[in-house]
Amino acid sequence: MHASKTLPPQPGGLWNRWKNWFLKIFSGRDYHYYGYLPSRPNFLLRYTLDRFFARVNVPPRHLERLRQMGEKGVVVYALKYRSHLDFLFFNRRYLSSGAPQPEFAFDLNLWMWQPFSHLIQIISAAIHYFTRKHHWPNPFQDGYFRWVLEQRKSGLLFLVDQVGFRQRFYQPKEDPLRHLLEIQQELSFPIFLVPQMVMDRDPTREDKGIIQLFFGDSENPGRLRKLALFFFRSKKAVVELAEPINLQELLADPRNEKYLLEEVAQNIRRELINRIDLTRRVITGPVIKSMEECMELTLTDPNLTDFMEHMAEVENQKISRIKKKAQSYFLEIASDYNAMLVHLWDKALTWVWQNIFEGISLDEAGMERIRQVSPQGTLIYVPCHKSHIDYLILNYMIYQNNIHPPRIAAGKNLAFWPVGALFRKAGAFFIRRRFHGAKLYAEVFASYLKTLIKEGYNIEFFIEGGRSRTGKLVLPQLGLLNMIVRAYHEGVARDLIFVPCFIGYDQVMEEKAYLTELTGSQKKTESWLQLFKIRKLLKKRYGRVYLRFSEPIFFSEYLDRYQLNSDQLTEERRRTIGRDLAFSIIQNINEVSVVTPFSLVCAALLTYPRKGVYRRELLNIINVFYDYLVERKAHLAETLSHLTQAIEEALTLCEARKLITPIEKEEELADELGLGAYSIDESKRLLLEYYKDNIIHFFIPASLVAMSILATQGFEFTREQVVADYRFLKDFFKYEFVYDDQGSEANVDRMLDYFCTRGVIGVISREADSYLLSASGLKELSYFANLLHNYLESYWVAFRSIKYLKKRPRNERDFLKRIQSIGAKLHKVGEVERAEALSDANFRNALKLFGEKGVIVKKAKVGKQPTTFSRPEDEDAREFYGQQLARFLRR
Repeated sequence: MHASKTLPPQPGGLWNRWKNWFLKIFSGRDYHYYGYLPSRPNFLLRYTLDRFFARVNVPPRHLERLRQMGEKGVVVYALKYRSHLDFLFFNRRYLSSGAPQPEFAFDLNLWMWQPFSHLIQIISAAIHYFTRKHHWPNPFQDGYFRWVLEQRKSGLLFLVDQVGFRQRFYQPKEDPLRHLLEIQQELSFPIFLVPQMVMDRDPTREDKGIIQLFFGDSENPGRLRKLALFFFRSKKAVVELAEPINLQELLADPRNEKYLLEEVAQNIRRELINRIDLTRRVITGPVIKSMEECMELTLTDPNLTDFMEHMAEVENQKISRIKKKAQSYFLEIASDYNAMLVHLWDKALTWVWQNIFEGISLDEAGMERIRQVSPQGTLIYVPCHKSHIDYLILNYMIYQNNIHPPRIAAGKNLAFWPVGALFRKAGAFFIRRRFHGAKLYAEVFASYLKTLIKEGYNIEFFIEGGRSRTGKLVLPQLGLLNMIVRAYHEGVARDLIFVPCFIGYDQVMEEKAYLTELTGSQKKTESWLQLFKIRKLLKKRYGRVYLRFSEPIFFSEYLDRYQLNSDQLTEERRRTIGRDLAFSIIQNINEVSVVTPFSLVCAALLTYPRKGVYRRELLNIINVFYDYLVERKAHLAETLSHLTQAIEEALTLCEARKLITPIEKEEELADELGLGAYSIDESKRLLLEYYKDNIIHFFIPASLVAMSILATQGFEFTREQVVADYRFLKDFFKYEFVYDDQGSEANVDRMLDYFCTRGVIGVISREADSYLLSASGLKELSYFANLLHNYLESYWVAFRSIKYLKKRPRNERDFLKRIQSIGAKLHKVGEVERAEALSDANFRNALKLFGEKGVIVKKAKVGKQPTTFSRPEDEDAREFYGQQLARFLRR
C-alpha cells in the first residue's frame, strides 16, 4: 500500500484552494497507520516537550554513526520498553540533529500527537479501508512497513512489553523483528537494528523503596515518573547506543540457515536486550552497595577469616581484638561513593579546567575502545602519575563520556580532612605507602580489593606508586598489581582488562615542589593548610592537557600468549608474570605519550651545556629531533602540525617564564651576523630537564647508539661494538628508563639504518658490518648523545663520592647529602658541566646500581637501623665502571 501523493497546485482562486485542501484531507486512504508521525506534529508537542527534549545530551559520535548508517541503508531503532515519550523524544531530537529520525513505530498509537489534518486523514483512510475490505487496516499484512522502509524512512520498535508479547505469542507473523527479516530478504540495502536508550547516569542501588512501588522501577519507570524525569532531570539524561545489528549480514551468515525466521527473530531480541543491558552497565556501573554492605562482604571473606583465626592462634590474642583491628583498617581504606557529590565534582571541575587550561585533548577513539571492551571484564585503568590532578582529569573525562567512574587507589597521604572525605565520596579508597610488618592490614586491603572486583567495580591505580618528580615514568611498583592479579586467580572476575593511560601537560602545577625535592629537600606532607595555596594556582594558566589510551590488555589473553594455566601457576611464577605485565603497561604508556612543543624546545635547549645558544642552531636541533620523532611515529601534539608557529609560541613561553632570555634584549645589542641568540638561566636548567624527560623515552635508542659511536677511537666503528655498548648502557641505566621490547640488536640495526639514510654515517663493508662517521654527521650524533650526558655526569658524581666512604660507612640520607655537596662543588669548578646533573633522583638510582654491581657495599635497612653504604674490599668492579664512565663521558 502506498501513501497518497501531494496534489499539484491548481489554478482557480480561493474556491479551488479550499477544494484541494478538502480532497487532500479526505482522500488520504493510504495514511491509515496511526503509528506514523509527520515531521510537523501538533502544537501540544511542539510547545511543551520539545524544549525539554533539547536538554538531553546526545553525544556527537552517536549522531555521526547514525548518519553513516542512514547513508548505507535504513535505521530501525530498538528500545527495551514501550514508551510514547521515548518515541516522541527520538523523533523530535533526531530531526533537529540531522540523524535519521524514527517516523513510525511498530504497535504504538500516536493519535493524540497528530496534527488535526493528519488525524482526519487517518480516520478517513481507516473508514475507506473498512468499507472496501470489511476489516480494519493491518500494516503487517498490507505491506505498509515494507513500503515505508523502501522509502528509507526510519522506524522504532520495542523489545519488552506485555502488548507486544501477547501479539507475538498468538500471531508470530506480526512480530516486528520477524517482519523486518522478511522485508530484508526483499531489499537490496541493509536494515540496521540500533539498540538505544535514554537514561540517567546515576548508578542504581539494591534497596527498593515505596517510590518504586508507586512510580515504577528506575529502569522501567511508570508514565508519571518518566514524565517527571524528563521535566526535572532532562539535563542529566543521556542517549546511548549499543552495537547495532545489520540484518543483511545476519541473513547472509550460513549459521542462521538452519533456523526458522521466528527463531532468528527471538535470538535477535535476546541479543538486543543483552546489548542494551551491557551498555547501561558501562554507564551506571554495577549496583551500588553501601559502605556497611561492603564491610560485611570484605571482613567475612573466608580467606580473611582463616587468616585472622590463624593470627589469633599464633599471637595468642583474642579473635575479637583482631576483628576489631580489621574493622578499623577497613574504615581507613574504604570508599563511600555518592552519585550526588560526583555530579557536584563534575560541575566544579568543569569550571576549574576552563579557568586554568586551554583545553583537554582527548583520545576519542581510545575512549570508544574502552566503551566497547567494558562489558567483557573488569576495567583496570593504569595511568602515569605526573600531578595530583591526574585522577581528577581522568575520572572527569570518563564521566563526561558517560562511562561509570572507577574506584581509585589513592595514597593515604591524601586522606586528611576535608579532602579525604570528599575523595571517598568520589570513589577513592586509600592505601598506605608501605605494608612492612602490617600483615593484617595487607590482608584486609587485599580482601577489600577482591570485593570491589567481584561486585563489578572498575579500578584505577598508579603503577608508579607516587608522582614522578623527574618527568619520565618511574619504574613500576608491583604490590597493588600483584593483589589485583591474585584476585583474578581466585576466580572473582571473568577477565581483567588493563587500560594504560597517558596524562600529560604543557605545564605541571607542582613543578616548583618537584625541583625543590630534586635538589635534596624533603617532600612536604600534604595537609589542609596547603588548600590555601589553591587560590594562587587557579590564577595561572597551564596550557593544554593530553589524555591518551593504549590498546587494552586482556589478562586472559596475556596468560594464553605464554600458554599458562592460571590454576597451575606457582606463587613465584605469578609474581614474575605480574612484573612482566607491569613493564608492558609502562611501555604502552610511553608509546602513546604526546610530544608537546614545549617539551621539544626544552630538549633542544639542553643539548649543550653552554649558557647560550644561537637561534639558528637551536632551530636546526629542533628540526633534527622533529624528523626523528616523525620517523619514530611518535604521537605529536596537534599544534605541532604547524611546526614553525608552535615552536615560536613555545620559545615565547620560555621567555615569559624567564627560562631563556634573548641576548639582544639582555645586552641591547644585535648579533653582527644577523643571528639571534638565547641565554639559558642556569638555575632553571633542572626545570627544562623535567620537560625534556617527558619525551626522553622516544630518544633512548638513538641516544645510546650515538653515545657508542662517539665513544669509539677515530671515525670508524663496527656494528658488533655498538651492540655491545648498547647492551652495557641499557643495563647501566636500567633504573632510569623502561625500554621497548624490540631487543638490543633490532634497535641498533634500526638506528644505524636511520642514521645512514640521513648521511650521518656511511657503510664501509656490509660483510664486516663496519661503518664510517661522516664529518657533517658528527654534530647531529652529538645532539642525540648529549640528551643523556647529564645522566652520565650524575652517575660520575656518585662514583667520585665513593672515596669518602673509605674512613667509615654512611647512612643513605647522609651519603646523599654528601653527594649533593660534592656535585655542587664539581659544578662550580667546571668538572660537572650541567646543573641538571645534580639530581637527587639520579643519585639514588646510581647508588642502587652501584650497590647491585658491587661498586659499593649496600647494607639494607633492618628494623630501625637505616640503609648504609661502604666501600668494597674488591675494587675490580669500581675500576671497570670508572673506565666505562670515562669512555662515554669522553674524558
